[in-house]
Amino acid sequence: MSTPGPIQADTAVVAAFVTDEPLDHGQAVSAVQDERTGAVVSFSGVIRDHDGGRSVTSLDYTCHPGADRAVKDVARAVAEEFPGTRIWAAHRIGHLEIGDSALEAAVGAAHRKLAFAACDALVDRIKAEVPIWKEQSFADGSTEWVGLDA
Repeated sequence: MSTPGPIQADTAVVAAFVTDEPLDHGQAVSAVQDERTGAVVSFSGVIRDHDGGRSVTSLDYTCHPGADRAVKDVARAVAEEFPGTRIWAAHRIGHLEIGDSALEAAVGAAHRKLAFAACDALVDRIKAEVPIWKEQSFADGSTEWVGLDA
C-alpha cells in the first residue's frame, strides 16, 4: 500500500540504466520535470583531458553484468530517502572520448534544497556502489584502471 504524497517514492525513478549509447543531458532534465517541479538539479560527468597531472586521451568503461540492476537499486534507494523527487540516471560504458558524457543524473523536486541533496546523494552512490570500472589511456601510451576495488 502506497502512502499519499506529491510524488510516490516507488514511482519516482523515471529511468535508471547502463548503456553503450551516447547520453543526452537534455533528455535527463526534461524527463524529471512535471507540473509539480520547482527545481531541477542535474549532473554531467564529462570525460576530461587530464587526471592527476597526466594527459588523458580517452577512457574505456567496463561493467559487471549486474551494473544495470545496481543503478536501478541506487536510484530507487535515493528516491525512498528523498521522497518527493523524480530521478533519472544513466552511466555509459564502452569507449569514450574527451568531452563525452559518462554519467548523467537529474533530479526534479518541488524545492531546490531537496533536488540538490538528492542529486548529490545519487551521484555519490552511483560512483560508490555500481560495479563500473574505467581504464584511462594516457598520452604517453600507458593505461590505468580506476575503480577495480568497487
